[in-house]
Amino acid sequence: MPAAAAAALLSLALTLSLAAPADAAEDKPAPSASPTPTSTPTAPAKATACPDYEFIGARGSGEDNGIPAKTRYTSANPTLGMGGPVSDIFKRISGTAADNHVTIAPYAVPYPAVGLDVISGDALVSGDLSAYSKSVELGAHAAAAELERVSRTCPDTGVIMSGYSQGAQAIVEAVLSATPSARRALVAAVFFGNTFFNSANTADDYGSFAPGLDGYLVRNSAGAAQSVIAEALKGGAGPAAAAAAADGDTSGTGAADWAAKFDGAPIFDYCHDGDPICGLVDERKVDGTSYPVRDFAHIVSSTGDETGSPSILTHHTTYQRGDTANAAQQLRIALGLPLLEAGPPTAQVTAPTAAEVGAQTRFNAGGSLSDPADPIVSYRWTIDGSSPSARQFTTSVPLMSATFFTPGQHTVSLRVTTVTGAHAVASAQVTATAAAETAPASPTRITAAAGDGAAALSWPAVKGAEFYAVTDDRGKLLAAFTPLVTGQQTVSWTDTGLSNGKSRSYRVYALNSIGRSAASRTVSVTPKAATQHPAAETVSLPVPPTTLVDPELVWSLGLGLIVVVLAATLIRGAEGERRWRRPRRLRR
Repeated sequence: MPAAAAAALLSLALTLSLAAPADAAEDKPAPSASPTPTSTPTAPAKATACPDYEFIGARGSGEDNGIPAKTRYTSANPTLGMGGPVSDIFKRISGTAADNHVTIAPYAVPYPAVGLDVISGDALVSGDLSAYSKSVELGAHAAAAELERVSRTCPDTGVIMSGYSQGAQAIVEAVLSATPSARRALVAAVFFGNTFFNSANTADDYGSFAPGLDGYLVRNSAGAAQSVIAEALKGGAGPAAAAAAADGDTSGTGAADWAAKFDGAPIFDYCHDGDPICGLVDERKVDGTSYPVRDFAHIVSSTGDETGSPSILTHHTTYQRGDTANAAQQLRIALGLPLLEAGPPTAQVTAPTAAEVGAQTRFNAGGSLSDPADPIVSYRWTIDGSSPSARQFTTSVPLMSATFFTPGQHTVSLRVTTVTGAHAVASAQVTATAAAETAPASPTRITAAAGDGAAALSWPAVKGAEFYAVTDDRGKLLAAFTPLVTGQQTVSWTDTGLSNGKSRSYRVYALNSIGRSAASRTVSVTPKAATQHPAAETVSLPVPPTTLVDPELVWSLGLGLIVVVLAATLIRGAEGERRWRRPRRLRR
């Protein structure tokens, strides 16, 4: 695949909004599962009676952004301002609640939910997510304030929180920042495509996620401080410089225990295999050092697209299907509501298409679904069932690890069984290849190009390399990632958010399961500002201190006033100029 096409794939993919298609085929809730629309805002009014529950929902990136802010969070919007997947859950669960004389009030988190079209095409690679982060900050502020308000004014009201994509991150950060008393109001949480998804939290994880791949924020790209110091010392720096290299660095695992902050409230966290938002980062150990590898090759392989067309987010936009129906059933159990009738169980196994002989390979059956009233209690795995070397395992959780001992194609079969004995089957094919025998050679012919606040590196792919690591000249890990596709001839990486006029130096390493290469030669580049015409001065508007006012509406009104004032000034100036030029008429 040409390097340009590979770059286009990531760039085009990141310009997509993460909103689920409004007209996508989905399981429709039963007629009783849709509440009667009203014309009131979804944010709870100052009513004297408190509801039994409040449902705080946050939409995903770009969802509902085409709807005016003044009506976005009202029942005039079919999604109530929560976006497709989250509003679907609310409608399903609130319908059941109403039939059983239980009240659930909706609250759609008011925040920008910026689409990825406002983010650099290299954002997921470089980690420069400033516009996105500001949007999440506003959403988390609004959701946390509402959680605090409910716990204070309606202490007997239980709170259900839900978010999709960027909205899931906003909800998690809201809970992390909430007071202990506010968190005690939580009764359940549901997430789809969560940047904080942790594949190790098996009690909370649902969906066809790839085992071992976590969300974008569970592990960051800074790497382990131990590795940072070691690399700095290897590069000839003294102890003081080595300590400075590790300054501010984290191990990348601080976000892994976020679920503990939900104080025991059940969490239903859905992630699909191939979703780069919740299943991108794979922590790999090489020579005793952990690398949080952004596995783009797995994402592209899972989506089945190597043409450069923008489908890399396909598996991020399909949660409004059986997932929302299953989540609603889970919530009915959590709230003690009657369950809707469900069909027989379904089995699904997620497996890598390729594995290394002798290495542990992980499999997931989390995409298997059953009626929560008749849950799956047994997962029976069979490897190469028709061969003399057939092996069989039985687990009570949907995860299993196995090792292939011979190269070639292997079949992994799954049989799930529920409490009542109902069962379903599925299978997957895995191709095992011989393990590498030596560490890869050092990357060569590295080029560095200066950009506006950015530095772009590229180099020929190294034979035998499974992933690459980029450090600064002091050895601090900046990024670890796989190429987009197997066989890619040229590998590239862009560092963004840099200061223009300040030189930056980099080293590149190639790694596989055997070890890490020696460092490449150090390359340096000085970012420089792009030549551009003078622009109007940027006006910064204050962030609203309370969620009672929609931040986007404030921005819109503020910018609108600025435009009006500027227009009026120009008009007055033009009229004054015309009056000055017009000669005075003489009386005859």
